Amino acid sequence: MTIAAMSLLSKKDIEKVHEASLTILADVGVKVESDGVREALKAAGARVADSKELVFLDEAMVDRSIESAPEKVSICSRSGRDYIIPSEGVQLISPDGQPPAVLDAETGQKRTSTLKDLRDMMILADALPEVGFIWPTVIATDMPADRSSYYEFLTAIAYSSKHIQHGATSAEEAMFQIEVCSAILGSKEALKERPIFSDVSTPISPLRYDAGEADAIGILAKAGVPVIHLSMAIAGAVTPASIAGSLAVVNAENLFGMTMSQTASEGAPSIYSSFSGVMDLRSGVFVCGTPEGVLLDSAAVQMAQHYGVPTCAGGPGNSARSLSSEAAAEGAMTAMGALLMGADMMVGLGGIDRAGMISSEKMVMDCEVWKWLQRLREGIQVDDATLGVDAIARQGPGGTFLSDVHTAKHLRTEFMIPQITAYHLKREPDRIEDELLTFAKTRVEKLLSTHKPPLFDAAIASRVGEVAKKYGILMPDGSQIFEHA
Repeated sequence: MTIAAMSLLSKKDIEKVHEASLTILADVGVKVESDGVREALKAAGARVADSKELVFLDEAMVDRSIESAPEKVSICSRSGRDYIIPSEGVQLISPDGQPPAVLDAETGQKRTSTLKDLRDMMILADALPEVGFIWPTVIATDMPADRSSYYEFLTAIAYSSKHIQHGATSAEEAMFQIEVCSAILGSKEALKERPIFSDVSTPISPLRYDAGEADAIGILAKAGVPVIHLSMAIAGAVTPASIAGSLAVVNAENLFGMTMSQTASEGAPSIYSSFSGVMDLRSGVFVCGTPEGVLLDSAAVQMAQHYGVPTCAGGPGNSARSLSSEAAAEGAMTAMGALLMGADMMVGLGGIDRAGMISSEKMVMDCEVWKWLQRLREGIQVDDATLGVDAIARQGPGGTFLSDVHTAKHLRTEFMIPQITAYHLKREPDRIEDELLTFAKTRVEKLLSTHKPPLFDAAIASRVGEVAKKYGILMPDGSQIFEHA
């Protein structure tokens, strides 16, 4: 089979980016605001300037971290549908993560997101077969601001049985997530064996980790939870106004994050990641859905493959402020690069307005785009069966293949008929109506009314409830925020 793929960097390019990143790590350093993490890195061989909170890594220390980082990582779920990445044919995508707003399809207006919005979107994402893992889609702005992320994690894991990807901004939050998932699986050992969640760790570009984020990395690494070291370069703002210069920073941040994980626990599952873009230097606005962002994320995937570690990249990004043709065009083009490069995981379904807002209908539309792109990457199967010379001989000149046994055998594996194409209304088109949007609205309504996510059973709910109570993650009236079976 021909697998559609692309490559951006030559071997020489990769070597130059790597050397630039080593120079950054050795001479410029990374600011780490956690005393404990700096001390651990110093004990492992790093040079530390405590007065400036700077850590410098030499090439040997970086090489050891690359060597100890596992080539494959388990992405598990409480439903039991588990993946190993990278594996042939496995590419997973998730909804966009945690903007503070939703686009209301009925009013066409942007509004702040709530815990109910999050719950509904978790159920929708659980129902959509294209969604391989789930980053909680929105911020629960109606919950206490200093604890909203805890509410979001607990809601996500309670209302979807798929793998949950989140983030921990403190040691306490990392422990909360570990305790919740250990309660679900029965023990911390079971969680280490089958990590049903992973966490994104994002440095403050360029080259800085706050104390909470750095402390969380070590706790997660020791628990065997995969950490996605996510660099968010904004070329022209926090990274150089060149793709190569920004890539050097992205790579340096990923290598440093991987070193923190490996220092905390040798062999800790680490995933290399970039969700990057550029700044419009005329307005100072981050622009999402640009060719430079695609190039940065795709090149980052290639760097990760060079190091032999799993990858996560940005997906269908855009700067559209509504469900417009701009959202569709930019989303499709931005998802294509990292997918064809072979990213193991991608994020972005449903996001609009520079990832500042999410739409359930856009999530459905993006799933349709994802199926297209996956089919393109599958390429063409060329063998005696698919060539169908026997069928061609049977039908001969002027024949028809509609009723041939070859058609019955291959149509479901060869053809990806888009749902929207099959959905076209059986009437003359309304030149004002967007049939894709009508399809998406109908599908959202149907899935939310019919899909029943697998809830916790009573025993698991009781254990998880104790953890929620311990951390104060309850509704205002003291009740649990989740239902159980």
